Amino acid sequence: MPDSDQAAIAMTLLHGPGHLPRNLFAGSEAAVLRGLRVHANTISHARLVALEETFPRTRAHLGEEVFNSLSHAFVEGGGAGRRSPGDIGAAFPDWLGDAIAADLARVEWNWLQSYNAAEAPALEMGELAGQSEAEMLALPLHLHPATRVVRLAGDAAPLVDRAFEPGTPALLVARPAAEVRLFALHASAADALECAKEIMPLGNLLALLAEHHPDGG
Repeated sequence: MPDSDQAAIAMTLLHGPGHLPRNLFAGSEAAVLRGLRVHANTISHARLVALEETFPRTRAHLGEEVFNSLSHAFVEGGGAGRRSPGDIGAAFPDWLGDAIAADLARVEWNWLQSYNAAEAPALEMGELAGQSEAEMLALPLHLHPATRVVRLAGDAAPLVDRAFEPGTPALLVARPAAEVRLFALHASAADALECAKEIMPLGNLLALLAEHHPDGG
């Protein structure tokens, strides 16, 4: 099917039958609309299932009934847009009014993004052995593509993992090997990782940290 026809179908599903070009499908108008309703329901169901599978902790926190109500409202309100089932959760955390639920959803979404991120070699501590202080300070650093920093607006960390202390301000989502792992982050460490999104020498990174956190906090 040409891209123009697919776009026309998408517009029809989003905005109603008035956007469906004539003669795009064979059959009566009533039959075509019935087919489109079936297609729309199938897409909607796939999106709802994708949300359930992407946010299991958030669903458990909110409860099945509340989560289903919110996910239906998200999908029916256009929150999924034209995203694929594997990508519709990107905007879901911001849809949630509850701060804890939004944090949980944000952690789960970033976990999935880390899991699916590109492969790349990670810096090992052993690679620093034998280097002088000057060499280490000049070492260019850049975040691994699987690394994510999740700032927490509420006290969600203990719900993510009981080992995390209440009041944890941020979590690190990382995939140092094959397994995605979560770590509690101090605010200054979260800032350092955010700075490292751009390639910079370790010395510059430490200087930025000292500037923004002069007391080491």
